[in-house]
Amino acid sequence: MLSAKHPLVSGSEDGLFLSALALEPFVFFLRSYGSGLYAQLLSLARDVGFSPHFAQEAGEAMTIIGLVAAGLGVSVLPASYQRMRIDGVVYRPLLDPAAVSAVWLVQRKDQKSPMAKAFVELLTRKVEPLKP
Repeated sequence: MLSAKHPLVSGSEDGLFLSALALEPFVFFLRSYGSGLYAQLLSLARDVGFSPHFAQEAGEAMTIIGLVAAGLGVSVLPASYQRMRIDGVVYRPLLDPAAVSAVWLVQRKDQKSPMAKAFVELLTRKVEPLKP
């Protein structure tokens, strides 16, 4: 995710590689956030040859998006955050093949609740990816 005024916005409509952000300040979750995203970003960056400089850290995604909109840095968040439309922010997919996050669904083997079954169906049905 980039500020709408960032130079990389132009020409990156189809996405960009993480290495294009190597010299940028990052706005990201606190290391202690606990989702594994921090470690994943460090690993992805290391794999393409850099260590991200974290200029700002925040505990809430909306704060991160707001800081990016204000031009304080760039961020890398799961694609689901694209639904949070904030003026001044442009979302671009990462083109790096390793830039994916696993999502796990755990359920009881003998699930009898119709509501729980409907929830599992909702989460496991195939959907089209979001367009940037």
